[in-house]
Amino acid sequence: MKQLLLQIDDDLHRRITRRAHRTGRSVNATAGEILARGVADEALDARAELRARARRLGVLAEGRAPTTPRVTSADRERALATTEGTGPLLDRLWAEGR
Repeated sequence: MKQLLLQIDDDLHRRITRRAHRTGRSVNATAGEILARGVADEALDARAELRARARRLGVLAEGRAPTTPRVTSADRERALATTEGTGPLLDRLWAEGR
């Protein structure tokens, strides 16, 4: 993992800190998430370029709807019950790189 030393104005730091407290995450994790979202469109552009290249090469499987498994209401409720309260904990573990 790389480190980035970044100078920002006090108001921006306060706003990031408030969001971090509101979501139960570290300032570092919150700033990283914001930065990642800011460059997400670059990933979408790269994906579009890759799809266009695959289409030109004739290796893109178009016209087929993706199949997704159906989840029953009971399965969904069971999954929600078993993961209740783990959101902030998992966010912290991810932020810490565990």
